Amino acid sequence: MNTRLRAAAFLLPVLAVPALLAVLWPRPVGSEAERAARREGRTVIVFWDRHQGHEHAERVRLIQEFNESQNKIYVRALPIGYNALMEKTLTSIAGGAPPDVMSLDGTVIAQLAPDGLFLPLDDFIASEPSLAPETFFPHIWPMVAFDGHVWGIPTTTDTYCLVWNKQAFARAGLDPERPPRTIDELNEFAGKLTIRGAGGGIEQMGFLPWIPWDNTHMWGSLFGGRWVDDETGLVVCADDPAILASFYWQKSYTLDPRSRNNAAYAMDPAMVAAFSRGLGEYMSANNPFYSGRVAMMFEGEWQVAFIPKYAPGLDWGVAPIPQPEGVEPRAFSPTVVGDVIPVTSRHPGEAKAYLRWFYAPRPDGRPSPASDYCERIRNIPPRTAEAMQDRFMEHPKFSVFVRQLLERRVEILPVNPVARFFTDQTERQRERVVMGQVSPERALREVEEQVNRELLRLREVKRRAAP
Repeated sequence: MNTRLRAAAFLLPVLAVPALLAVLWPRPVGSEAERAARREGRTVIVFWDRHQGHEHAERVRLIQEFNESQNKIYVRALPIGYNALMEKTLTSIAGGAPPDVMSLDGTVIAQLAPDGLFLPLDDFIASEPSLAPETFFPHIWPMVAFDGHVWGIPTTTDTYCLVWNKQAFARAGLDPERPPRTIDELNEFAGKLTIRGAGGGIEQMGFLPWIPWDNTHMWGSLFGGRWVDDETGLVVCADDPAILASFYWQKSYTLDPRSRNNAAYAMDPAMVAAFSRGLGEYMSANNPFYSGRVAMMFEGEWQVAFIPKYAPGLDWGVAPIPQPEGVEPRAFSPTVVGDVIPVTSRHPGEAKAYLRWFYAPRPDGRPSPASDYCERIRNIPPRTAEAMQDRFMEHPKFSVFVRQLLERRVEILPVNPVARFFTDQTERQRERVVMGQVSPERALREVEEQVNRELLRLREVKRRAAP
C-alpha cells in the first residue's frame, strides 16, 4: 500500500475496516448467469453504482447487453447509492478489496483523486476518439481532469431549471404559462403563491431558495459571483458583492423581528423550519412539489422521468432559473457522475474493456450505451453531440434543460479536494443567516476562513508526503 493509500486507511477506524469489507465485498457465488460465466472461464469484474432504484436498474440492463455481447468478461453490478459512497469507497480501497470499476460524483472524484485512489486514465482516453475532451461540454472536463491527469469518464451531467405548478398559478391569479423571469418577479410570485392557514401555519409555500435542498453555491453564481480565485484556488467569497447579495436575498425569505422592511413573502423562521421538516420523501408521491405543498422549485432534468412516475396528473412547466436583472445569463451544473477505476482494482484491463464498450457508439451505428443510459434515466449526456440527439432535443421539457448548457455560461461547483467540506460550510452558514443567528457578512467570512484553512492544511500534508 502506497503512502497515500495508507493515509486514506486512517480516515476510518481501523477495526471497522474488516467488518465493513465483509459486508461490502461480494461473495464469489453470484447469480446463475454469473456462475455460468465462471464455468466458461470468464473474468468476473465488479461495478459499484452510485445510483439506486430505477436508475441502477437501467444500468444493469445495459451491463447485461455487454455480458451477452462477448465471452471474455462478466460484469456484476451492485447499487451502492450516494449517501454511503464516500465511506464505502475509502474502506474498500484502503482495505485492498475495491470494486474493479465504479461510478462516483465529481465532488467525490475531486476529493479522492489527489490521494492516489484512482488510476489515471490519460492513455485510455487518448486511445478512444469518442472520448476526446473536445467532444464534451466545456464545463465537464475540469470536473474529471485536474492535477495533470484524467481520473474519470463522464457518464451523466445535470443542470437546474425552475419548475412550477400551473394549477397553483391559476388559483393565485397568475398566468400558468408565464413563469417569473427575474429575481424580483420570483419574489413577487412567491408571495402570491404562499398560502397561510387559519392557525398561521403554511399550507402552500410559493418558493424557498433552499427547497428541495440547499444550493447556496448555485445562487451565488447565478447572482454573478465568484467563489474561488482561479489562480490560487483559494475561496474569495467574503468580499464578493454578488455572493453577499445572494445571501441577503435568501435571508429575505424569513422575517427579521428587528426590521420594519420585511418582504411581503417573508415568513417566521420557526414556521419555515417546521414546514421544511415536514416535507415528504423526495422520490415519492409525497415530494412537496408533486403533492402541491410547494408551488415553485429549482429542479433537475430527471423530473421529466420522475413526475410521470410519481405525479402523473401534475400540470407543470419548466423555464430557466430567474436571475437578477443585468446579470449575464448563466446556468448551473451541480455535478458530473463519472466512472473511475480504483488504483487497487484487481482487473483494470477488463474494466477498461467494459468502459470502452459502454462509451463507444455501437458497431451497427446505434448510439453508445452511455447515451442510452442518459435517455432512459433522463439525465443529460455529457458529450455535446449526444445531448443534441433528437430524442433529447425534441422533448419540449427536457430540451429546456439541455439548452441551458448549450446557450449559457455554465457555472460548476468548485473542483478541489475540500469540495464537500466547502458545500457543508456554505449550507451551515446559509442556515444560520436565514435563522437570524449571524449576518451574511460574518457568515461568508466564516466560510472563507474555514475552507481556506482546510485547503491549506491538505496542501501542506501533500507537500510533506511528496518524495
